Amino acid sequence: MNVYEWMVALILMAALILKGNKRGSRQFVVVAFVFLFFVMGLRDVRRIGVDSTSSYFNAFRRIGKTGWGALTGKGEAQYNLGFSFVLKLGHVITGGDYQFFIALLSVFILTAYAHFILKYSPSPIQSILYFLGLLYFTLLFDALKQATAMAILLFAFDAVMEKKPGKFVCLVALAGSMHFPALIFLPGYWVGRMKIGKGYITMLAALLLITFLFRDWLLQLMLKAYGSEETEATMEGVQFFRTKALLMVGIVAAAVALRPPTAEDKVYSALLVYAGIAIVFQTFCGYNNIFERLADYYFHTAIVLIPLVFERLKLKHHNLTVKTEVTVKTFAPYVFSAYAVWRFLGTVKDSWFYSPFQFFWQ
Repeated sequence: MNVYEWMVALILMAALILKGNKRGSRQFVVVAFVFLFFVMGLRDVRRIGVDSTSSYFNAFRRIGKTGWGALTGKGEAQYNLGFSFVLKLGHVITGGDYQFFIALLSVFILTAYAHFILKYSPSPIQSILYFLGLLYFTLLFDALKQATAMAILLFAFDAVMEKKPGKFVCLVALAGSMHFPALIFLPGYWVGRMKIGKGYITMLAALLLITFLFRDWLLQLMLKAYGSEETEATMEGVQFFRTKALLMVGIVAAAVALRPPTAEDKVYSALLVYAGIAIVFQTFCGYNNIFERLADYYFHTAIVLIPLVFERLKLKHHNLTVKTEVTVKTFAPYVFSAYAVWRFLGTVKDSWFYSPFQFFWQ
């Protein structure tokens, strides 16, 4: 067994022992995320990952030689000033130890996801498996700026539920300073409070049209933030993006069928709204794969949305017969979870970015 298989096996074992299928399973969430940190935070940062082993490492070394006043720089640095500050602060705290810096950053990111799952998910084990299967865990091995921004936005979701627009805007602005494209989540407070109906469908149609009309301008703006002139996707990559789009559509369709959103169902409704917006951006991944990054800012919350679809509630409105709904809600989570595990293990096994795995002491 490789390290990823051991990690999944230990998480599943902990779920059985600590009742990780129950809402608020604090002990299980802590244990599971310790396993995740062990693999992500203690990996050999010289070998596991792509950008994290090259461009981020070089930036970390380079920024240690500059003063605080020179952080703004040029190019992508001016779009991601907050992350430049994090790199500089990390360099000071760790004494220039990049391995230690990655460990500290991993603690923050995984803490954000643990908080989000513990607070909103009715089944932490499902959420963690979808965290793996939707490949957001592997994203943390590489896209450090985006991973940091996405973690901050999970706390911004709290502000949506708490009806604190000021707090929300501040957190989104902070996330945007880490990774400029994170500002795409700025409307998240207001759209997250929308009812799914004619107004929401109209909003999605308008977003689709605007994205289509301004796709070139939006693409160039994002590329400047990435510090790239262009990005290319292989045919295999394009097929992956399209498959992901179909998966997203399937999840939303199942959600509407099995658990129609209601005004009282605020968390579920907001996450379902975000999934719809993510589908719009994912649609343009065939044009350029960078649009997947925009989609992920909304869709990574699906790690809680999917378990909520299968949550046992006495809802007043059903689109399915009670017998069919009970059958689906009984067996579908196992099917989804098995697929998530298979997808995650297949990805890390077939990619030299993650395998053969090595810890920093090896």
